[in-house]
Amino acid sequence: MDLKRLLESLAAILAIMTLAACKKAQPLNRQVTASSADWYLYQGAGSGQGNLLQLHFYNNQTVSVKSIANFNQKNGTNILNADFANPTYRLNQDGKEITINTKPPRMVIALKSSYQETIHGYTLNGYTVTYQGQKWKLGKITHRNHQATAAYLKKHHHHQAIKVAASDKLGPSLMKHLVDPTVAADSKAVQLNGHAVVGEYDYRALSTTSRVYGHLSIASDGTFTNTIYIHAPQSKENPNVDNPVIMQQQTLSGYLTSLYGKIYFKPLNLLTISYFTAGQNIDNPAIKSIDLATDTKKYGNNINQKRWRVEQGKQDLLLFNKDFQPWASANEDSEVAIHLHPSSQTKPSLAQQYQQLYQHYLDLQKQPVTSNADLRQYVGAYSSRHQRAIAGIGVNMTGKFSINQDPANYPGVDRNGQKQPLVQYLALIEPAVLQEKKSAHTVSTPEGEFLIFGVRNHQLYLLEQPDEDSNTVTWSPFRNFSMQLPQANITWNK
Repeated sequence: MDLKRLLESLAAILAIMTLAACKKAQPLNRQVTASSADWYLYQGAGSGQGNLLQLHFYNNQTVSVKSIANFNQKNGTNILNADFANPTYRLNQDGKEITINTKPPRMVIALKSSYQETIHGYTLNGYTVTYQGQKWKLGKITHRNHQATAAYLKKHHHHQAIKVAASDKLGPSLMKHLVDPTVAADSKAVQLNGHAVVGEYDYRALSTTSRVYGHLSIASDGTFTNTIYIHAPQSKENPNVDNPVIMQQQTLSGYLTSLYGKIYFKPLNLLTISYFTAGQNIDNPAIKSIDLATDTKKYGNNINQKRWRVEQGKQDLLLFNKDFQPWASANEDSEVAIHLHPSSQTKPSLAQQYQQLYQHYLDLQKQPVTSNADLRQYVGAYSSRHQRAIAGIGVNMTGKFSINQDPANYPGVDRNGQKQPLVQYLALIEPAVLQEKKSAHTVSTPEGEFLIFGVRNHQLYLLEQPDEDSNTVTWSPFRNFSMQLPQANITWNK
């Protein structure tokens, strides 16, 4: 090969390497939006309402966003912008984020690491992402096993038909799976250094930025019940003011064992109750999910908690657990531990707690709104399951609100000029709209623009102001709208 041909070959190789490098260096978000394929944004198995979205990016900087039920589905519910059109999208300069300007709240997708998996017969390639503060996946279909997808769809349709009743079927019978801790109880394990530790104890702790309040019951037969209430994270603006919103309740039951002068928990049952936190009525909180985890030889170890132990301190009994951090009070000494304080209060057993909570859930399902605070909670719970919107109207549950108004002060006039019956309950909630644009559904008040929801005879209404220059307002009903809280997901060893 002469020198000229050698140089030409080297130049060609260099050009190919340069193109490959450019392609490799293309930002991740641009690789996604430049693709002509449909992308699927999904969580878990991609099943269940709101857990699967189909994205298709266009050259004019818009994107089609659909909420669909199955992969590779053509029909779905479009998620649009405030002008009822396909939203535009923006790529962050770091190359790792895609912001889609849907009707607020906007969709912000942060790309993490690449992945490949086969699910329901579809092989998807793409990226793990963070979306709405949770871990999701964004992938495109690269292969389809037709036999496997057909089998899944057949099974999926059957599962969807029974899904609505699944929680109610398990709810009444969940406690039949409870493991009896008295079988393995040991009354000798209730002493430390010759002192009995039987009794009722209160304590408090921290879980990252959340405050935790607990109660421990130790019985003379060596069994225990430990109940904790984990509150929502503390406000950054007022970190020393207790956030009263309850995020989760956990009740652990089992038996105690003694080893090297310490007492250890041997948990057999863990009941976890999660609550809706958006707009929560702390006096009547709505239950989001219930799970019972049990440890048995047959079903294995299903209780994912760090080991609890009790030790004798200088003044108090000390409780240790790596999931929670000490939160000392003024009357405690310098020992870095969770201090147990004797209490005259007693807590029901785990089974009794469940029966009370399950009845509370059933009562709320029958009648979710009996106060202004309940109405705000209902809007928050419903919107949290429907893209932070209620009947397509975006709400800002972390914004300004008011539940102190008297419904009698908000009379409505219908389109014919006739006075409407007063609503029984109402709540003023800030809309989720761009700050520079007034929502078409808000009403002007001295405190600002608000969405004003009302309830009369188990029917949801919205107060509308047809003419913003007029004081006339009308209560408009939500048509074909169920006034029921989202059904709790009740599970065993999920």
